[in-house]
Parts: sequence; structure tokens; C-alpha cells
Amino acid sequence: MEATNPLQELIDALMDLDKQFPARLLYQFSDLNSAEQEALATCWRNVPLQRRQTFLQDLVTLAENDPVLMFESVARIALADEDTDVCISAIDLLFDSEDRHLVPVYLRLLADRTRSEAVRAAVANALGPYIYMGEVEKLRPEILHEIEDTLLRAYYEDESDLVRRRALEALGYSSREEIPALLRKAAAMRDELWLESAMFAMGRSADEQWESSVLENLEHENLAVRIQAVHAAGELAVKKARKRLLKAVDMVDDDVLRREIIWALAQIGGEGVEHKLDSLLAAAEDDEESAFLEEAIEMLNFTEGNEDMELIAVPLDASEAEEDEEDEFEEDEDDLYGEEFDDDEWEQYVDDDDDDIDDDDYSLGEFDDDRF
Repeated sequence: MEATNPLQELIDALMDLDKQFPARLLYQFSDLNSAEQEALATCWRNVPLQRRQTFLQDLVTLAENDPVLMFESVARIALADEDTDVCISAIDLLFDSEDRHLVPVYLRLLADRTRSEAVRAAVANALGPYIYMGEVEKLRPEILHEIEDTLLRAYYEDESDLVRRRALEALGYSSREEIPALLRKAAAMRDELWLESAMFAMGRSADEQWESSVLENLEHENLAVRIQAVHAAGELAVKKARKRLLKAVDMVDDDVLRREIIWALAQIGGEGVEHKLDSLLAAAEDDEESAFLEEAIEMLNFTEGNEDMELIAVPLDASEAEEDEEDEFEEDEDDLYGEEFDDDEWEQYVDDDDDDIDDDDYSLGEFDDDRF
């Protein structure tokens, strides 16, 4: 009896719209070898569009719930798909791939005005981590500059505000001298979507100049703006936000905002934070909340450990003066803001000596730039 080709069975199941694709088979698309990739790429365009869309959406959901699964091989094939939904799902699956070989593909997609604004916005977002790679010297300077130039071009020239905002958010990681002015302009606009993007980008900047802007928006009436301001306060470790966040965590109703406050407190650390997180953990109502709070406490331990190491190198009188200055500010805060609070990475990246990919040309379109 002739042996059955397991991959052919998967492909046949993809082709058959009369039957729902078996969920158990999705796992078999994880970590395909080069021969399997090529076989899937060869028949990909023959898979009905509706099945391609739902198949990629299912892979995205599965990958979110199980980070061990690796669907990058399928995503590379789907990245060249002309359908908007399929392409965006592929970008989602590749977001944490840390593969610099995707950069020229992303740059072409961002510059292609025939693609939908949703695709261009998604790919602008996906370029953010690559700017971070360049900033920490894990991407060659000329490649970093090309990414920045392309994002800046999109910011200035794209007709879609969504694409322009995503480009600005990605540029939050950049140390280019023109970026702070763009963030200030976005924050000053009478448009809450641009303000939300500005807060998000400021949180990525590792630049303390944005502390006052972040503090100013911690109580913004727009929930999305407030969430990003809290997120930025944590990313920037804004100590002056600690007291207000400690008050807020028990008073907010929105789950996303509450989680952002908890995580920001863990990143900021300081007096009262450990006690608050411990009390929240003791009162947690389900396993998911408990797991999140335990992760936050681990982050707090990391934060406090780093602060202890920094204090070793700081003269006692200097550290005491800084603490006194902070306490003085916090005493004044109650007069400024009152007692009530009015109401959502990054990962390490590849080294330049990572193995080159030699079997992806068929799935990424034309790929002839060996700089990457």
C-alpha cells in the first residue's frame, strides 16, 4: 500500500470547503521544514480565499495561546497574499520573529499605496521592533536609517492618518533628532487619536523629557489616552506617578486600565507598591488574575533589584536628597490633583551573525538584497 503523505492530507483538508478544517490539524503547521514550506507555497493560491482567511486567523489565535508553536513558515507564504485579512494575519504571526530578512519586504509593503491602509498600518507597526534593534546595535546603521526614512516618508506623505500614526508610534524607539518635535506636535493636536499615539511613542522613547506630558495625561477623560499614559509611565519608570497610580488601582472599573496600572507600578517600584501588589494577589478572584499579579510581583522584584544596584554607586547624602525631593513633590500632589483618580515587546532581538535564511525566496516575493 502506498504511504500517505501527511502534508498532502493537510492541504486536501485546506482545499475542502465542504468540511470545517479540523482544529487538531492546525498544530501540524508549526515549524514546517523547507520541503513542506515549498509544497504549501506551491498550492497556496489555489486554497479558497475564505479558507485562507479563517486558517490564518485560527493560527494567530493558537499562537497567542501557545507561544511554543511556530507558524512563521506559513506566515512567510501568506505575507505575499494579496488579500488584506490574510496579509495582516501573517504580519501578526511574524511580529516576534526577530528576522531582519523581513525588513525589505515590510518596507516594500509600507511604500505600496495599492495595498490597503490596514496592511500599511500593520507593517508600520511591525517595523517598530526593528528600530529598537538598530538602537541597541543589533541591526546595521544603514538598515536602521532606511527603516527610519521609510517610516518618516509614510508619516509625512501617506494619505491615511492611521498609517501616519502607526509610523509615528514605530518611530518612538528612534533617537533621530527630528522625532521629539513630531511627538510634541502630536501631543498638542486637538485629536485624541494622535494624543494616544504620542503617549504610546513616548513610552518607547526611554527619554525622561516626556515625564511631564505623561503625568499630564494620567487622568485624561479618554480611556485609550489614559491607558497609554499609564503604560508610558511604567515604561519610563516615572516615579512621580507612583502615588497617583497606587490610589487609582482600587478605583478603576476598566480591566485593561487596571492591568496597565498594576504593571506600571511594578515597573516603577518604590514605597507601598509591594504591599499593594501582595494585597491584590491575596484578594484575586481567579487563576488568571493571580497569574498576572504573580508576574507583576516578579517584575517588581526585578525593578527593586536594579534600584538596589544603582544605590550602591550613589553617595548616601545624594540618594537621601533625591528621596526628599520626591517626597516633597508627592505631598504637593494632593493639592494639585486631589485624592481621587478620574477615569492598554520588548523582547531581545537577533544578533547580526544569526543564520541566514536560504529557503524563503519563494514566499517573500523578490528578495535580492543581501544587506539584510
